[in-house]
Amino acid sequence: MKSQEWKSIAEPIFASEVEGKVEAVFSVFNTIDSDGDVVLPNSIKSGYGDKGVAMVWGHDWKDVIGRGEIIQDNDKAVFKGEFIMDTERGREAYNTVKAMGDLQQWSFGYEVVDSEKGAFQKDGMETQDVRYLKELKVWEVSPVLVGANQETYTLAVKNATEEVEEKIVEVDETDGKRFTDEITDVLNALVSVTNRAKELTALRLKKDKLLSKESAEALSTLADEIQEIYQDIDTMLSQASPEEVEEEVNVEANETIKRTIEILTETVGI
Repeated sequence: MKSQEWKSIAEPIFASEVEGKVEAVFSVFNTIDSDGDVVLPNSIKSGYGDKGVAMVWGHDWKDVIGRGEIIQDNDKAVFKGEFIMDTERGREAYNTVKAMGDLQQWSFGYEVVDSEKGAFQKDGMETQDVRYLKELKVWEVSPVLVGANQETYTLAVKNATEEVEEKIVEVDETDGKRFTDEITDVLNALVSVTNRAKELTALRLKKDKLLSKESAEALSTLADEIQEIYQDIDTMLSQASPEEVEEEVNVEANETIKRTIEILTETVGI
């Protein structure tokens, strides 16, 4: 193996909602660092191929604390992985990174496969002689105390408690009912009362009668409330629906609610 080098960069670290999982931007492309290097886009590959990359503490290969994979775009490379939470060392490392917060820096160990010397100038800065890193094999990503770039820091690390808090919103504590089940119950009730309104209206018209004032007012109030609910739901779906289901969900929900409003409005207007 060729000699290994280490480097850290100026980007935050993010955490998923599952305890121990972590995402960290560990390299920014087309930016000069304190080592006088410029990492080029798509230059980074895992030294382990498709098996991912190791996470160790302070570049110590004897102190393995996790593993993950490398994801990159035209601007940066991201380590997406998790601490080994079923080992004491993994839990300690996780808790340390979490406690350090924005004082925590990150670095990565790599082997240079291809590079060349050149001049670098960006955003009006003075031209500098640099080494362009064109192809790297990354063997590990490390939390460190001080890295080559002082702008790395930890943005957030969530734990299991935060995940539970989110689950509480999805499951009602009083009756244990799931959010999706509650929606189904409400939809069934809405369809039921709409059908009952239609039957009542048809019966009254058959006898040449109109709806009672009390029934008309109740239906009118229901129609107004459904209209407001429809607007709220439409806003939530447009802002938070996953892209792959957003259009399908919006069309189905919109048509159901619109048709219900039309029926109730027509009924009240008789």
